Amino acid sequence: MNTRIISYVISNLFKLMMALFLFPLVVSIYYREGLKLSMAYIIPIIILCVLSYFLSGKSPENQSFFSKEGLVIVALSWLLISFFGALPFVISGEIPNMIDAFFESVSGFTTTGASILPEVESLSKSILFWRSFTHLVGGMGVLVFALAILPSHGSESVQLMRAEVPGPVFGKLVSKLAHTAQILYM
Repeated sequence: MNTRIISYVISNLFKLMMALFLFPLVVSIYYREGLKLSMAYIIPIIILCVLSYFLSGKSPENQSFFSKEGLVIVALSWLLISFFGALPFVISGEIPNMIDAFFESVSGFTTTGASILPEVESLSKSILFWRSFTHLVGGMGVLVFALAILPSHGSESVQLMRAEVPGPVFGKLVSKLAHTAQILYM
């Protein structure tokens, strides 16, 4: 198994997560929600930055990967994205229990619509934005979103798309996978 390409792709996914956390951070600053809510996004950004630095290293020489690497990347991505997506809920104190926050994050990224919150509207504006933003990103698939904006890995990206897309058959709209993902998001 090509572990260097797995850590390289996960590192790029962490960079994507850092960018995603900037949006609710801006909302928090705009509505002057205070340092505690701003730190709910700054702390995960710092953690992801450090982890991304240690995982990325240099670009792997062998950038080819197959179905087993694709499945490992998808599984790790879902777990890690859901975990880091839960951190703002816990750090802000809006959902103090990590299990409940993880459930809310998974619910957002998988767009199930399930919630542990009896009244969603009582959340602060930036946390409500983050919760809604996870639904937006998760609506088309987190990894499809990543394929749309991250650098292409050539034909090997098809393995990620096959692992992410439900159903027995996978088809592309255009020849380049990144363009297919961009079309789906537009």
